[in-house]
Amino acid sequence: MIFKPFYAFETGCAAYVLGCGGLGECMVVDAREPEVEAYAAFAASKGMRITHVIDTHVHADHRSGGPALARAVGGHYALHESADVALPFTPLADGQQLVLGNVRVEVRHTPGHTPEGLCLVVTDLRRGAVPWFVLTGDTLFVGAVGRPDLPGRARSTTACTRSS
Repeated sequence: MIFKPFYAFETGCAAYVLGCGGLGECMVVDAREPEVEAYAAFAASKGMRITHVIDTHVHADHRSGGPALARAVGGHYALHESADVALPFTPLADGQQLVLGNVRVEVRHTPGHTPEGLCLVVTDLRRGAVPWFVLTGDTLFVGAVGRPDLPGRARSTTACTRSS
């Protein structure tokens, strides 16, 4: 499994590229607009194709790079099926499994921080059948939980916004 975090310390945001190096498929989670090219470059440097770009939630205080990245790489832009946005996306359902070679990603609908929020439970089958980690999408932090008082919507039909 390949896993690479991309941190934006000034805003407290993180994005992630993860997937199966052997099969050459990966996903990007919570892409930020300024780093769109960096995710594609990293994936290419590992011989991987970005098949999915997932935003864990929609929010009004940061601009998502997800839709632009998905268009640039020909991948699916995905949100939880309850997301209220004015742009096309691939809906994800609670319990749905995404398969990237030896990597399994289970979608967990976790409303609270935002109504459409989701977490991604990641299993690397080369390590075993037990999940290895979870990406919480601002639902859980070390010593805190995500604020439930900031619901947001997409600003336009060409991009949505989110916080991480």
